[in-house]
Amino acid sequence: MKYIILVLIAIAGFSCKKDDNLIGKTDYIYDIPPIKLTSDAELGAYYLNYVAADWAKVHSDTSLLGKPYNALTDPAIFPQQLSWADEGGIDYFIFKWNAAAADNSLLSTFASRRSSQKVKMVIDFNMAHLNATNAAPLTGAKLQTMINEFKTLVSQYISKDYYFKIGDQPVVLISPINLSATTLTSIDYKAVMLSLRSELKLLGVNPYFIGELTTGWVAPSNFDQTALASMDALVLTSWNTPDFDRWWGFNSYLDLNWQNWKKSLEQMNVDFVPCIFPGYNEPAATTQRVFDRSETSYVNYTNVAKKNMGKNRLIIINSWNDFSKGNALEPSKKFNKQYLGLTKREFKVQ
Repeated sequence: MKYIILVLIAIAGFSCKKDDNLIGKTDYIYDIPPIKLTSDAELGAYYLNYVAADWAKVHSDTSLLGKPYNALTDPAIFPQQLSWADEGGIDYFIFKWNAAAADNSLLSTFASRRSSQKVKMVIDFNMAHLNATNAAPLTGAKLQTMINEFKTLVSQYISKDYYFKIGDQPVVLISPINLSATTLTSIDYKAVMLSLRSELKLLGVNPYFIGELTTGWVAPSNFDQTALASMDALVLTSWNTPDFDRWWGFNSYLDLNWQNWKKSLEQMNVDFVPCIFPGYNEPAATTQRVFDRSETSYVNYTNVAKKNMGKNRLIIINSWNDFSKGNALEPSKKFNKQYLGLTKREFKVQ
């Protein structure tokens, strides 16, 4: 019996001994220190053209402007939103453009209803309408179509004083950089971007291209490195997760991921652009974890972004007004203008 007890004690002692090969909890769950900026971050927010189908979805919250509103038909919507965005220190709205009539209408409506507000425009050029496939890639006539579309956008919007620039470079998002498994060879980004830059240079335009990846958590090594290197910067737009560990240790998991992205992109001379949300609660996405809003959680998130932003100090918020995902920064019935104040406080020097 004494022998058995001694053996059990020895086993217990051995099992409690720290294994140097194991990762300690503090290596991946840790606090993010507060970061006080000495110069302003450049803040953008995705703006959605909300239509009847969007308002028909189940929402966890809704705009102070009421539900539903239509920015294209109601002349009071944009001026109010732009004034609110100024209060939050938002420098530009990002408008998705996929050659649809509604996309053009949204751009022209913004341009016509913007007056004394500071918020500017950025175009998020989506390549889906070009219908590139592995069998019919983005070359020849399709590439020329893209170039012609850009020339029109330059003439109508990108060359205007309300378009957002870094220095003298107008900022343009290109989406998506992460192609589906069935279209992996449909776009040679290196060749496409070289051609596009060359054509725009003839117009005296030198854009700052931000490649948009529509997924988060994936390591940069899993993407086409030539595609990443063809951009001036990269942003990953989606950071919601169904995973419990990522949700529970969100800020430190995110920090580790972004450190990897930033370091990897720096080797290509490409900037990293953090993308954050005030909260996340999408009733339709039952598998996704809910990120409840609080000042503490949002401020922690802003500190992760400040810690990992690139040399051009760009930060993007997803979104301004996507109420169906519960991630809207726009003043809402639940939170009023609380998150505008927090955003400006954390990203602008007071």
